Amino acid sequence: MHELAVTAIGADRPGIVAAVTRVLQDRGGNLEDSAMTILGGHFAIVLLVATEEDEDTLGAALAEATRELGLTVSISRADGRRKPVDATHLLSVYGTDRPGIVAGVTETLAELGANITDLETQVIGSGDQAVYAMVIELVAAEEEQLAARLAAVCDELGVDHTLRTIEAETY
Repeated sequence: MHELAVTAIGADRPGIVAAVTRVLQDRGGNLEDSAMTILGGHFAIVLLVATEEDEDTLGAALAEATRELGLTVSISRADGRRKPVDATHLLSVYGTDRPGIVAGVTETLAELGANITDLETQVIGSGDQAVYAMVIELVAAEEEQLAARLAAVCDELGVDHTLRTIEAETY
């Protein structure tokens, strides 16, 4: 058994998740990890699948099953030892929408060696009332330096932010 990374994107409509996951189940695949969301009218899927299938065989089956849905499907090997990563901090950034917010904040995080485990953005509202909102879960060791650098870059970008520590939870 090995892991394959499966991505699929297409115009949002009912049945996308059902079609993709049915192929995986029918072919003996096990869905190990996933992220699925609507992005600007498109539905995007990113999956890690444990399977005996090779990329080409599974790709052909998914292409056939989703042809009517108009999905673009991509499959690649993802074998490797997965290490559990628990986010240590939650960063919220918000302000007037403008280019460069994601690049500025994420470059700062990269310079500090912080690892992004999840990132979501959204423009809320429209026109003069539009607010850009970004939420990032990350792993970082040096909180004091992180807080100082984020304050500086967010000030430079003209956005507000909050940074808080995430307490580990057991489910």
